[in-house]
Amino acid sequence: MESQLGEKITVPNPRWTYDRKLSKGRCGVVGVDEAGRGCLAGPVVAGCVILPASFFQDSKNRKTVEEINDSKKFLEEKRESLFLRIQKLIESKSVFGATGSASVAEIEEHNIVGATCLAMQRAMESVSQISNKLWKPEISEGALFKGVDPQETEWAVLVDGKPMKKLNYYHQGLVKGDSLSLAVSMASLLAKVTRDQLMKKLDLEFPDYGFASNKGYGAPVHLRALRKLGATTYHRPRFLRNLLSEEETKSPVKNVQTQLSLI
Repeated sequence: MESQLGEKITVPNPRWTYDRKLSKGRCGVVGVDEAGRGCLAGPVVAGCVILPASFFQDSKNRKTVEEINDSKKFLEEKRESLFLRIQKLIESKSVFGATGSASVAEIEEHNIVGATCLAMQRAMESVSQISNKLWKPEISEGALFKGVDPQETEWAVLVDGKPMKKLNYYHQGLVKGDSLSLAVSMASLLAKVTRDQLMKKLDLEFPDYGFASNKGYGAPVHLRALRKLGATTYHRPRFLRNLLSEEETKSPVKNVQTQLSLI
């Protein structure tokens, strides 16, 4: 954007503006998001980022985060670049960030919603430790924080989407939070890139499934490998049972029932 004199004008990232306003009168903003919730394979990973109110008082930080947005809006190379930018902020202790995960076994035991909450809880606990408990997650009580006025909390704690009933720490749900809040969008990038890196490592062990490109989602190459080779120990049995039901409802591929029923 340019002024009438041709000078370049820097427009603040709207997510910066959103969280800066939230931080006024508070200690800061905490954002939480997940990656891999809808995949057929691999863990679910959550990210958590603490933005102290002091972060918004340094104009250099506004420039550093001007491109930060929902991780889904970027191609892989750009996501990784922004991930490294966030890591530098973490190393300088301008912000604090961490990830947590829940395994395939935990997804099977607790279902994906319960496992996602476990991953979020672990990310929240980890970032609290990293920040020397600058922010400490508060255990919620009662019917999803009934009686708590969000405007009176010391920290604005935002989770992407609706509030999570199985997440035992106080938080506020923010629908499309990864597009609205800087802290949540940073958490989404931490979660997404961390999980993608895990899936790339799995691709070296199981190259036929295309994990490096599809990251465990149901891409055609992934589904073909499942039908031909069956599942690995990193596939989610609960999800594959659902997939099998869908295949049977449509037009089942030869041997799909034999292959997937072994899981």
